[in-house]
Amino acid sequence: MNTEINKNIKNLIEKLGITPYEFSKQIGNKRADNIYNILNEKVEASPTTINKIFKRYPEYKHFVLNGKDEMLNKSAAVESEQKEAYRLVPLKNLDAVGGMSKGNESSIDDPQYTVGMIPFTDAKEGDICIPVTGDSMIPTCPPGSIVLLRKVEMWRDYFGYGSIFVLILNDGRRILKEVNKCVENPSENVLCVSHNKNVPDEPLPKSLIIGVWKVIKILTDKGY
Repeated sequence: MNTEINKNIKNLIEKLGITPYEFSKQIGNKRADNIYNILNEKVEASPTTINKIFKRYPEYKHFVLNGKDEMLNKSAAVESEQKEAYRLVPLKNLDAVGGMSKGNESSIDDPQYTVGMIPFTDAKEGDICIPVTGDSMIPTCPPGSIVLLRKVEMWRDYFGYGSIFVLILNDGRRILKEVNKCVENPSENVLCVSHNKNVPDEPLPKSLIIGVWKVIKILTDKGY
């Protein structure tokens, strides 16, 4: 078995900073079993899977085939410097609930303040982090984990389907979901996808959304 492409796919997922489950969704697989089998060297990546990756990530085609790319193949010194770089991000007294029908533990009427500072790599000025409550995004974002968030300014023009977001609703709720295109009435709704197989996906009217924050990283071991 030629495992080089399998290793390159694993390195790509790690570089993208997403879970194998999310990667599988983004390339159009309904289940993540095939990606996990590739990562665990149980099967060789098929031409169909490779072509799906090329279609979703055309800029990484050379890397998937050869493990080399200008974006990913930087000098050892620069790579080491990037790995060491981090920013202290304010941890807010808010929470993002994984459920559509569950309320947040912190009320919209509560005064907002910074609880502490959490170090994150790849963080930018203006990012915040908040804890996760609810269980609908298990195993990707389990309750108690902390998500690094970046505000999406132009979400009404371009949502960026297939990623995980915290959606601020007009009733004050902050819900955590993977957001995909809704087949039924896509101009009016988005599809909120749960990673917990026991929780159904649900459409959400765009009219209820007043703010969007993209999940950049997920910290499951708080380390403090």
